[in-house]
Amino acid sequence: MATQPDSLGRWDIAALLLASVAIGIAVSPIMVDVGTPEWVVMAACMLTYSGTGELAYASVIASGGSLGPALAAGLLVSSRFGLLAMSMTGRWAAPLWERIAIAQFASEPSVAVALEAAPRGPAAARRAYWQLAIWMAVGWVVGSAIGLVVGNAIGDIRTVGLDAVFPASFVGALVAAMRHLDSATAAVLGAATALALTPVLPAGVPVLVASLSAFVALAYPAQPLWPRKARR
Repeated sequence: MATQPDSLGRWDIAALLLASVAIGIAVSPIMVDVGTPEWVVMAACMLTYSGTGELAYASVIASGGSLGPALAAGLLVSSRFGLLAMSMTGRWAAPLWERIAIAQFASEPSVAVALEAAPRGPAAARRAYWQLAIWMAVGWVVGSAIGLVVGNAIGDIRTVGLDAVFPASFVGALVAAMRHLDSATAAVLGAATALALTPVLPAGVPVLVASLSAFVALAYPAQPLWPRKARR
C-alpha cells in the first residue's frame, strides 16, 4: 500500500505563496487609501497577520466610522485565528516559544494541512504546519510591502480596480458560508441585521451588532445544506 506524503507538493506551496503575495498587494493600498500611515500598515501586517482583519478595519473607516468600531471590527474578524491556534494544542510537543509562534501564524490552510497530516504522527503534523505557515507568512509580508509601492505608484486604487478586492473577498467568504446550516444562518441573519440597523446607527456599529448572529448560529448543527457530488 502506498503511503501518503508528509508534506505538500511544491506546486501547492507555490500557489498558496503567490496567493498570500497577491492578497498583501491588494490590502496595503486599501489601508493607505483610508488614511492609514504606511508604517502602521507594515506593523499590522507583521504583528496581526490578518488580511481580513485589516479589510474589516478599512471598511468601517471608509464608511465613515470612527477608530473604535473599526478596531473592534478588525479584532472581531481576527478572533477566529485564536480558535484555529487552539485546535493545534497537543498535536505535538511544543515549547512555549513555538506555541506562541503557532498562535501568531495560524491560518486556515496551515491548520488544515496539519490536521490532515495528524494521523501520520506528531512529526508529520508539525512539519506540514510550519512548511505552509512560514511560506504564507513570507508571501504576506512581501506582498504587503509591494502593495505599498504599487499604491504610491498608481495613486488612486480605483484606477486599477483594487478597491473591488474588499467586497469580492467577502462575497467569496459568503459563498463558502452558505454550504452549511450554522454558517448560513449566521450570514443571512447578520446581513439582515446590518441592513436594518444601518439607517439608524453610526457607521461601523451595525456590523458589530450583526456579528452577534454567530451566537444564534451556535444553536444549529454544522450540517451541509446540500450533498456533495460524488467524484467519478
